[in-house]
Amino acid sequence: MRAAAAAAGTALQGLFAVYKPPGMHWRAVRDTVERHLIKGLNSLQRPEPRQQICFQPTVSEKEETGKELTLTVSRVPMLADHPLVSGPVFTELKIGVGDHLDMQSSGVFVLGVGYGTKLLRKWYNAHLTKAYTVTGLFGKATDDFSDTGKLIERSTFDHVTQEKLERIVSVIQGSNHKALLQPPPSRGFLLRRCYSPPKESKEPESDEPLCFTKSRANPRHWTMRQSMGSDHQQPLWRAMLISLILAAILLWCYLRPETEADRRAEEFLQFLQNMPQQEMPPSVPLGEDEKKP
Repeated sequence: MRAAAAAAGTALQGLFAVYKPPGMHWRAVRDTVERHLIKGLNSLQRPEPRQQICFQPTVSEKEETGKELTLTVSRVPMLADHPLVSGPVFTELKIGVGDHLDMQSSGVFVLGVGYGTKLLRKWYNAHLTKAYTVTGLFGKATDDFSDTGKLIERSTFDHVTQEKLERIVSVIQGSNHKALLQPPPSRGFLLRRCYSPPKESKEPESDEPLCFTKSRANPRHWTMRQSMGSDHQQPLWRAMLISLILAAILLWCYLRPETEADRRAEEFLQFLQNMPQQEMPPSVPLGEDEKKP
């Protein structure tokens, strides 16, 4: 059964086109096609289920002993191959889509099944000629540029003529043809244009001290925001909160009652102040020898 299903799935490969109606999402079209294909594949006739040997008890009547229970060998279909047990053979298909169409647009919608999903990339790179038909209504403007959008502006269109429309269309066509025929810029040109080597800082030739007011370390030229970046700048409310917390901690340290640890620390500091300093022996100046007796 699995081999037959695989053969049926292998035969269903390639590219095909369907019509997408307006007002329907392209994903809904794809799901609808997939659902009908899966339904058609599962409706194919299934192969006969596999047979298995089973020993079934049977009752036979004899004149001497009466009824006797015996085992007979028989072939029965496997329950694992029954449709109610195994379920549908196909549950999903690999279907790819070509160019996506908008919700309100209608036209040819290319789909690929199986190996056709890999051909979609080649079909896209072929740049085949496509024809589009655009319809519009003069004198009205909507928020989403569609006929179902909210009307935001209304005006007269008596000044619009066929000559003006053809002139605008010819300008659009000329710009599009020029963009198609113009070769893309080389990658090396883009790299040379976007990349500029860093400027080397000039080292002073002399060893004289530099003037602070003319250097880059001058506060007029250097700020914390420039050194750490704009992302490290703290907002005003966070700075005020930190300042209030530090002020509260200092005020608590000043007004809190004196403890035993404070008295021991004060006695230790007084002991260090009253400790006599040891007299150090005079040092011998460099370059002078010691006097011998």
